[in-house]
Amino acid sequence: MLNLRNLDQLLKENLKDKIIFIRVDLNVPIKDEIVLDETRIERITPTINELLEKESKICLLSHFGRPDGTNNNKFSLNKIISSLEKHLKKDILFIENSFEENVKEKLQSLSNNQIALCENTRFHDGEEKNDQDLAMKVAQNADYFVNDALSVSHRSHVSTVGIAKCLPSFSGRYLEKEVLMINKSLSKNSGERLGIIGGSKISTKLKVLENLTENVDKLFIGGGMANTFLLAKGFKIGKSLCERSMINTANNILLNAERNNCEIVLPIDALVAKDMEKGTSFNETSIERIPSDALILDIGSKTISIITDILQEMSSVIWCGPLGLFELNPFQTGTVSIAREISILTKNKKIISVAGGGDTVAALSQSNYNKNFTYISTAGGAFLELLAGEKLPGLEVLRQ
Repeated sequence: MLNLRNLDQLLKENLKDKIIFIRVDLNVPIKDEIVLDETRIERITPTINELLEKESKICLLSHFGRPDGTNNNKFSLNKIISSLEKHLKKDILFIENSFEENVKEKLQSLSNNQIALCENTRFHDGEEKNDQDLAMKVAQNADYFVNDALSVSHRSHVSTVGIAKCLPSFSGRYLEKEVLMINKSLSKNSGERLGIIGGSKISTKLKVLENLTENVDKLFIGGGMANTFLLAKGFKIGKSLCERSMINTANNILLNAERNNCEIVLPIDALVAKDMEKGTSFNETSIERIPSDALILDIGSKTISIITDILQEMSSVIWCGPLGLFELNPFQTGTVSIAREISILTKNKKIISVAGGGDTVAALSQSNYNKNFTYISTAGGAFLELLAGEKLPGLEVLRQ
Protein backbone atom coordinates (compact mmCIF):
# COMPACT_ATOMS: atom_id res chain seq x y z
CA MET A 1 0.00 0.00 0.00
CA LEU A 2 1.46 3.35 -1.07
CA ASN A 3 1.70 5.94 1.68
CA LEU A 4 1.50 9.27 -0.15
CA ARG A 5 1.40 12.83 1.08
CA ASN A 6 -2.25 13.68 0.53
CA LEU A 7 -4.67 16.55 0.19
CA ASP A 8 -5.78 16.38 3.82
CA GLN A 9 -2.25 17.30 4.85
CA LEU A 10 -2.12 20.21 2.42
CA LEU A 11 -5.49 21.54 3.56
CA LYS A 12 -4.10 22.02 7.08
CA GLU A 13 -1.85 24.77 5.72
CA ASN A 14 -2.84 28.42 5.38
CA LEU A 15 -3.49 28.44 1.64
CA LYS A 16 -5.03 31.89 1.27
CA ASP A 17 -3.59 33.46 -1.91
CA LYS A 18 -1.09 30.61 -2.27
CA ILE A 19 -0.46 29.46 -5.85
CA ILE A 20 -0.99 25.74 -6.38
CA PHE A 21 -0.02 23.89 -9.54
CA ILE A 22 -2.30 20.89 -10.11
CA ARG A 23 -1.12 18.29 -12.63
CA VAL A 24 -4.25 16.96 -14.30
CA ASP A 25 -4.77 14.89 -17.43
CA LEU A 26 -6.84 16.74 -20.02
CA ASN A 27 -5.71 14.45 -22.82
CA VAL A 28 -9.34 13.68 -23.65
CA PRO A 29 -10.98 12.56 -26.92
CA ILE A 30 -12.12 15.51 -29.05
CA LYS A 31 -13.99 15.70 -32.34
CA ASP A 32 -14.99 18.92 -34.08
CA GLU A 33 -13.86 20.94 -31.04
CA ILE A 34 -16.19 18.95 -28.75
CA VAL A 35 -14.95 16.81 -25.84
CA LEU A 36 -16.44 13.33 -26.34
CA ASP A 37 -15.68 11.94 -22.87
CA GLU A 38 -15.54 14.34 -19.92
CA THR A 39 -14.84 11.71 -17.23
CA ARG A 40 -11.34 13.00 -16.47
CA ILE A 41 -12.64 16.57 -16.20
CA GLU A 42 -15.48 15.51 -13.88
CA ARG A 43 -13.08 13.62 -11.60
CA ILE A 44 -10.65 16.50 -11.01
CA THR A 45 -13.36 18.84 -9.69
CA PRO A 46 -13.30 17.65 -6.02
CA THR A 47 -9.60 18.47 -5.60
CA ILE A 48 -9.96 21.85 -7.27
CA ASN A 49 -13.07 22.80 -5.29
CA GLU A 50 -11.54 21.85 -1.94
CA LEU A 51 -8.49 23.99 -2.63
CA LEU A 52 -10.61 26.90 -3.85
CA GLU A 53 -12.51 26.81 -0.57
CA LYS A 54 -9.19 27.61 1.10
CA GLU A 55 -8.93 30.74 -1.10
CA SER A 56 -5.89 29.49 -3.00
CA LYS A 57 -4.95 30.37 -6.59
CA ILE A 58 -5.25 27.32 -8.86
CA CYS A 59 -3.24 26.71 -12.01
CA LEU A 60 -3.82 23.53 -14.02
CA LEU A 61 -0.98 21.80 -15.88
CA SER A 62 -1.65 19.16 -18.53
CA HIS A 63 -0.46 17.72 -21.81
CA PHE A 64 -2.59 17.01 -24.86
CA GLY A 65 -1.50 14.61 -27.58
CA ARG A 66 2.09 14.26 -28.71
CA PRO A 67 3.40 17.57 -30.07
CA ASP A 68 7.00 16.39 -29.49
CA GLY A 69 8.30 19.55 -27.87
CA THR A 70 6.98 21.95 -30.49
CA ASN A 71 4.24 24.59 -30.33
CA ASN A 72 1.51 23.10 -32.51
CA ASN A 73 -1.99 24.59 -32.40
CA LYS A 74 -3.44 21.17 -33.28
CA PHE A 75 -2.54 20.13 -29.74
CA SER A 76 -3.54 23.30 -27.93
CA LEU A 77 -5.47 22.98 -24.68
CA ASN A 78 -7.69 25.91 -25.63
CA LYS A 79 -10.13 23.30 -27.00
CA ILE A 80 -10.77 22.10 -23.44
CA ILE A 81 -11.66 25.47 -21.92
CA SER A 82 -15.45 25.33 -22.45
CA SER A 83 -15.70 21.86 -20.85
CA LEU A 84 -13.59 22.98 -17.89
CA GLU A 85 -15.72 26.07 -17.36
CA LYS A 86 -18.89 23.98 -17.53
CA HIS A 87 -17.77 21.52 -14.84
CA LEU A 88 -15.81 23.87 -12.60
CA LYS A 89 -18.29 26.75 -12.91
CA LYS A 90 -15.35 29.14 -13.04
CA ASP A 91 -13.82 31.32 -15.73
CA ILE A 92 -10.61 29.93 -17.19
CA LEU A 93 -7.62 32.21 -17.63
CA PHE A 94 -5.64 30.60 -20.44
CA ILE A 95 -1.87 31.13 -20.22
CA GLU A 96 -0.32 30.42 -23.60
CA ASN A 97 3.22 29.97 -22.29
CA SER A 98 3.38 28.41 -18.83
CA PHE A 99 7.06 29.27 -18.51
CA GLU A 100 6.87 33.02 -19.09
CA GLU A 101 8.69 35.15 -16.52
CA ASN A 102 5.49 37.03 -15.68
CA VAL A 103 3.31 33.97 -15.19
CA LYS A 104 3.46 34.38 -11.39
CA GLU A 105 2.02 37.88 -11.67
CA LYS A 106 -0.83 36.52 -13.77
CA LEU A 107 -1.54 33.80 -11.22
CA GLN A 108 -1.43 36.21 -8.29
CA SER A 109 -4.00 38.38 -10.04
CA LEU A 110 -6.56 35.56 -10.37
CA SER A 111 -9.98 36.55 -9.05
CA ASN A 112 -12.15 34.28 -6.88
CA ASN A 113 -14.07 33.31 -9.99
CA GLN A 114 -11.04 32.31 -12.04
CA ILE A 115 -8.78 29.29 -12.51
CA ALA A 116 -5.67 29.33 -14.68
CA LEU A 117 -4.91 26.75 -17.35
CA CYS A 118 -1.41 26.65 -18.80
CA GLU A 119 -0.85 25.66 -22.39
CA ASN A 120 0.21 22.10 -23.27
CA THR A 121 3.22 21.13 -21.13
CA ARG A 122 4.59 19.07 -24.02
CA PHE A 123 5.05 22.18 -26.16
CA HIS A 124 8.30 22.53 -24.20
CA ASP A 125 11.20 20.36 -25.28
CA GLY A 126 12.43 19.77 -21.73
CA GLU A 127 9.09 18.45 -20.40
CA GLU A 128 9.46 14.81 -21.40
CA LYS A 129 13.19 14.84 -20.58
CA ASN A 130 12.43 15.97 -17.01
CA ASP A 131 14.85 18.85 -17.50
CA GLN A 132 15.72 19.99 -13.97
CA ASP A 133 16.54 23.57 -14.98
CA LEU A 134 13.12 23.83 -16.59
CA ALA A 135 11.47 22.26 -13.53
CA MET A 136 13.07 24.81 -11.19
CA LYS A 137 12.10 27.68 -13.49
CA VAL A 138 8.46 26.56 -13.56
CA ALA A 139 8.35 25.78 -9.82
CA GLN A 140 9.34 29.38 -8.98
CA ASN A 141 5.84 30.42 -10.03
CA ALA A 142 3.99 28.40 -7.36
CA ASP A 143 3.94 27.56 -3.65
CA TYR A 144 2.63 23.99 -3.79
CA PHE A 145 2.20 21.12 -6.26
CA VAL A 146 -0.63 18.58 -6.42
CA ASN A 147 -0.64 15.53 -8.69
CA ASP A 148 -4.19 14.52 -9.55
CA ALA A 149 -3.39 12.40 -12.60
CA LEU A 150 -2.42 8.78 -12.05
CA SER A 151 -2.65 8.38 -15.83
CA VAL A 152 0.64 10.27 -16.30
CA SER A 153 2.37 9.20 -13.10
CA HIS A 154 4.30 6.45 -14.87
CA ARG A 155 6.16 9.20 -16.76
CA SER A 156 9.20 10.95 -15.30
CA HIS A 157 8.45 14.39 -16.76
CA VAL A 158 8.88 17.95 -15.52
CA SER A 159 5.14 18.23 -14.80
CA THR A 160 4.93 14.93 -12.90
CA VAL A 161 8.29 14.59 -11.13
CA GLY A 162 10.53 17.60 -11.71
CA ILE A 163 8.23 20.23 -10.22
CA ALA A 164 7.19 17.82 -7.44
CA LYS A 165 10.81 17.70 -6.28
CA CYS A 166 11.03 21.49 -6.16
CA LEU A 167 7.83 22.22 -4.21
CA PRO A 168 5.89 20.78 -1.25
CA SER A 169 3.92 18.13 -3.14
CA PHE A 170 0.75 16.15 -2.49
CA SER A 171 -1.65 13.71 -4.15
CA GLY A 172 -5.13 14.87 -5.22
CA ARG A 173 -8.45 13.15 -4.57
CA TYR A 174 -8.72 11.62 -8.04
CA LEU A 175 -5.25 10.10 -7.90
CA GLU A 176 -5.85 8.85 -4.35
CA LYS A 177 -9.11 7.18 -5.40
CA GLU A 178 -7.49 5.41 -8.36
CA VAL A 179 -4.67 3.99 -6.25
CA LEU A 180 -7.02 3.09 -3.39
CA MET A 181 -9.44 1.16 -5.60
CA ILE A 182 -6.70 -0.83 -7.32
CA ASN A 183 -5.17 -1.73 -3.95
CA LYS A 184 -8.58 -2.56 -2.49
CA SER A 185 -9.44 -5.00 -5.29
CA LEU A 186 -6.16 -6.86 -4.71
CA SER A 187 -6.22 -6.79 -0.92
CA LYS A 188 -6.42 -10.13 0.88
CA ASN A 189 -8.76 -8.44 3.32
CA SER A 190 -11.37 -8.18 0.57
CA GLY A 191 -11.87 -11.98 0.48
CA GLU A 192 -11.64 -14.15 -2.63
CA ARG A 193 -10.13 -12.18 -5.52
CA LEU A 194 -10.57 -12.75 -9.26
CA GLY A 195 -8.40 -11.24 -11.96
CA ILE A 196 -9.67 -11.08 -15.54
CA ILE A 197 -7.02 -10.39 -18.16
CA GLY A 198 -7.73 -10.06 -21.86
CA GLY A 199 -6.28 -8.36 -24.90
CA SER A 200 -4.17 -9.67 -27.71
CA LYS A 201 -0.65 -10.22 -26.40
CA ILE A 202 1.09 -11.67 -23.36
CA SER A 203 4.13 -9.50 -24.10
CA THR A 204 2.21 -6.27 -23.40
CA LYS A 205 0.89 -7.54 -20.06
CA LEU A 206 3.61 -9.95 -18.99
CA LYS A 207 4.42 -8.24 -15.69
CA VAL A 208 0.71 -7.77 -14.98
CA LEU A 209 0.15 -11.50 -15.37
CA GLU A 210 3.15 -12.32 -13.19
CA ASN A 211 2.08 -9.92 -10.45
CA LEU A 212 -1.57 -10.99 -10.47
CA THR A 213 -0.66 -14.65 -9.95
CA GLU A 214 0.77 -13.47 -6.61
CA ASN A 215 -2.17 -11.24 -5.70
CA VAL A 216 -5.41 -12.95 -6.75
CA ASP A 217 -6.94 -16.33 -5.96
CA LYS A 218 -8.18 -17.05 -9.48
CA LEU A 219 -7.07 -15.58 -12.80
CA PHE A 220 -9.11 -15.90 -15.97
CA ILE A 221 -7.13 -15.31 -19.16
CA GLY A 222 -9.11 -14.46 -22.30
CA GLY A 223 -8.64 -12.56 -25.54
CA GLY A 224 -5.85 -13.33 -27.98
CA MET A 225 -3.33 -13.94 -25.21
CA ALA A 226 -5.32 -16.97 -24.07
CA ASN A 227 -4.40 -18.68 -27.35
CA THR A 228 -0.71 -18.72 -26.41
CA PHE A 229 -1.57 -20.37 -23.09
CA LEU A 230 -3.82 -22.91 -24.85
CA LEU A 231 -1.01 -23.73 -27.28
CA ALA A 232 1.39 -24.11 -24.36
CA LYS A 233 -1.00 -26.63 -22.84
CA GLY A 234 -1.06 -28.65 -26.07
CA PHE A 235 -4.31 -27.46 -27.71
CA LYS A 236 -4.50 -26.75 -31.44
CA ILE A 237 -5.67 -23.21 -32.13
CA GLY A 238 -5.97 -23.14 -35.93
CA LYS A 239 -4.95 -19.79 -37.46
CA SER A 240 -5.63 -17.86 -34.27
CA LEU A 241 -3.49 -14.98 -33.08
CA CYS A 242 -0.65 -16.39 -31.00
CA GLU A 243 2.80 -15.44 -29.73
CA ARG A 244 4.77 -18.62 -30.30
CA SER A 245 7.91 -16.97 -28.92
CA MET A 246 6.09 -16.58 -25.58
CA ILE A 247 5.15 -20.24 -25.04
CA ASN A 248 7.92 -20.83 -22.50
CA THR A 249 6.89 -17.62 -20.75
CA ALA A 250 3.29 -18.84 -20.63
CA ASN A 251 4.41 -22.11 -19.06
CA ASN A 252 6.44 -20.20 -16.46
CA ILE A 253 3.40 -18.09 -15.59
CA LEU A 254 1.35 -21.27 -15.17
CA LEU A 255 4.01 -22.72 -12.85
CA ASN A 256 4.28 -19.48 -10.88
CA ALA A 257 0.51 -19.43 -10.42
CA GLU A 258 0.58 -22.98 -9.10
CA ARG A 259 3.32 -22.06 -6.61
CA ASN A 260 1.21 -19.13 -5.40
CA ASN A 261 -2.02 -21.15 -5.15
CA CYS A 262 -3.56 -19.04 -7.89
CA GLU A 263 -5.90 -21.01 -10.13
CA ILE A 264 -5.50 -20.14 -13.82
CA VAL A 265 -8.77 -20.47 -15.76
CA LEU A 266 -8.66 -20.67 -19.56
CA PRO A 267 -11.49 -20.83 -22.13
CA ILE A 268 -13.02 -24.26 -22.73
CA ASP A 269 -14.96 -23.17 -25.83
CA ALA A 270 -14.87 -20.34 -28.33
CA LEU A 271 -16.58 -18.48 -31.14
CA VAL A 272 -14.54 -19.11 -34.29
CA ALA A 273 -14.58 -17.76 -37.84
CA LYS A 274 -12.42 -18.01 -40.94
CA ASP A 275 -11.77 -14.26 -41.15
CA MET A 276 -12.31 -11.01 -39.30
CA GLU A 277 -14.55 -9.35 -41.87
CA LYS A 278 -17.83 -7.67 -40.97
CA GLY A 279 -20.73 -10.11 -41.27
CA THR A 280 -18.46 -13.17 -41.34
CA SER A 281 -20.07 -16.51 -40.49
CA PHE A 282 -19.06 -18.08 -37.18
CA ASN A 283 -19.48 -21.20 -35.06
CA GLU A 284 -19.17 -22.09 -31.41
CA THR A 285 -16.88 -25.01 -30.72
CA SER A 286 -14.95 -26.59 -27.86
CA ILE A 287 -11.27 -25.78 -27.48
CA GLU A 288 -10.44 -29.42 -28.28
CA ARG A 289 -12.03 -29.07 -31.75
CA ILE A 290 -10.78 -25.81 -33.22
CA PRO A 291 -10.65 -26.23 -37.04
CA SER A 292 -7.22 -25.82 -38.61
CA ASP A 293 -8.43 -22.91 -40.78
CA ALA A 294 -10.33 -21.08 -38.00
CA LEU A 295 -9.63 -18.03 -35.86
CA ILE A 296 -10.64 -17.89 -32.18
CA LEU A 297 -12.40 -14.51 -31.85
CA ASP A 298 -14.33 -14.75 -28.56
CA ILE A 299 -15.02 -17.00 -25.60
CA GLY A 300 -17.93 -19.42 -25.89
CA SER A 301 -21.12 -19.86 -23.84
CA LYS A 302 -19.71 -22.62 -21.59
CA THR A 303 -16.74 -20.44 -20.70
CA ILE A 304 -19.11 -17.56 -19.95
CA SER A 305 -21.03 -19.88 -17.60
CA ILE A 306 -17.82 -20.90 -15.82
CA ILE A 307 -16.76 -17.29 -15.22
CA THR A 308 -20.30 -16.40 -14.11
CA ASP A 309 -20.20 -19.21 -11.54
CA ILE A 310 -16.75 -18.15 -10.31
CA LEU A 311 -17.94 -14.58 -9.86
CA GLN A 312 -20.59 -15.74 -7.39
CA GLU A 313 -17.80 -16.90 -5.06
CA MET A 314 -15.67 -13.75 -5.33
CA SER A 315 -15.48 -10.67 -3.13
CA SER A 316 -13.53 -8.59 -5.64
CA VAL A 317 -12.68 -8.61 -9.33
CA ILE A 318 -10.13 -6.59 -11.26
CA TRP A 319 -10.45 -6.57 -15.05
CA CYS A 320 -7.99 -5.49 -17.71
CA GLY A 321 -8.54 -6.25 -21.39
CA PRO A 322 -11.49 -7.37 -23.57
CA LEU A 323 -12.20 -11.10 -23.89
CA GLY A 324 -12.76 -11.13 -27.63
CA LEU A 325 -12.69 -9.02 -30.79
CA PHE A 326 -15.26 -6.68 -29.22
CA GLU A 327 -15.18 -4.20 -32.12
CA LEU A 328 -16.81 -6.80 -34.42
CA ASN A 329 -20.28 -8.25 -33.86
CA PRO A 330 -20.90 -10.87 -32.39
CA PHE A 331 -17.43 -11.25 -30.87
CA GLN A 332 -18.22 -8.81 -28.07
CA THR A 333 -20.60 -11.40 -26.56
CA GLY A 334 -18.16 -12.70 -23.95
CA THR A 335 -17.09 -9.25 -22.80
CA VAL A 336 -20.67 -7.97 -22.63
CA SER A 337 -21.96 -11.08 -20.81
CA ILE A 338 -19.29 -10.90 -18.12
CA ALA A 339 -19.71 -7.13 -17.79
CA ARG A 340 -23.46 -7.66 -17.28
CA GLU A 341 -22.88 -10.22 -14.52
CA ILE A 342 -20.29 -8.08 -12.72
CA SER A 343 -22.61 -5.08 -13.01
CA ILE A 344 -25.48 -6.98 -11.37
CA LEU A 345 -23.29 -8.33 -8.56
CA THR A 346 -21.80 -4.89 -7.92
CA LYS A 347 -25.22 -3.23 -7.87
CA ASN A 348 -26.35 -5.83 -5.32
CA LYS A 349 -23.21 -5.10 -3.24
CA LYS A 350 -21.94 -8.67 -3.66
CA ILE A 351 -18.59 -7.72 -5.19
CA ILE A 352 -16.03 -4.91 -5.51
CA SER A 353 -15.36 -4.39 -9.22
CA VAL A 354 -12.48 -2.42 -10.71
CA ALA A 355 -11.58 -2.19 -14.40
CA GLY A 356 -9.00 -0.26 -16.38
CA GLY A 357 -6.86 -0.05 -19.49
CA GLY A 358 -7.84 1.80 -22.66
CA ASP A 359 -9.43 -1.10 -24.56
CA THR A 360 -11.19 -2.31 -21.41
CA VAL A 361 -12.80 1.06 -20.76
CA ALA A 362 -13.88 1.30 -24.41
CA ALA A 363 -15.33 -2.22 -24.39
CA LEU A 364 -17.22 -1.69 -21.12
CA SER A 365 -18.55 1.63 -22.34
CA GLN A 366 -19.78 -0.07 -25.51
CA SER A 367 -21.49 -2.75 -23.40
CA ASN A 368 -23.46 -0.11 -21.43
CA TYR A 369 -22.80 -2.10 -18.24
CA ASN A 370 -19.99 0.12 -17.02
CA LYS A 371 -22.00 2.45 -14.78
CA ASN A 372 -22.49 -0.01 -11.91
CA PHE A 373 -18.82 -0.97 -11.58
CA THR A 374 -17.30 0.12 -8.28
CA TYR A 375 -14.59 1.96 -10.16
CA ILE A 376 -13.41 2.29 -13.74
CA SER A 377 -9.91 3.68 -14.00
CA THR A 378 -8.98 6.16 -16.70
CA ALA A 379 -5.26 5.75 -16.01
CA GLY A 380 -4.44 3.61 -19.08
CA GLY A 381 -0.78 2.59 -19.12
CA ALA A 382 -0.24 3.74 -15.54
CA PHE A 383 -3.08 1.43 -14.45
CA LEU A 384 -1.24 -1.47 -16.10
CA GLU A 385 2.06 -0.56 -14.47
CA LEU A 386 0.44 -0.33 -11.05
CA LEU A 387 -1.17 -3.74 -11.64
CA ALA A 388 2.25 -5.04 -12.59
CA GLY A 389 3.64 -3.96 -9.23
CA GLU A 390 5.88 -1.33 -10.83
CA LYS A 391 7.08 1.79 -9.04
CA LEU A 392 5.61 4.87 -10.71
CA PRO A 393 7.93 7.92 -10.67
CA GLY A 394 5.04 10.35 -10.18
CA LEU A 395 3.93 8.44 -7.08
CA GLU A 396 7.36 7.71 -5.66
CA VAL A 397 8.08 11.44 -5.43
CA LEU A 398 4.94 11.84 -3.28
CA ARG A 399 5.87 9.14 -0.77
CA GLN A 400 5.93 10.21 2.87
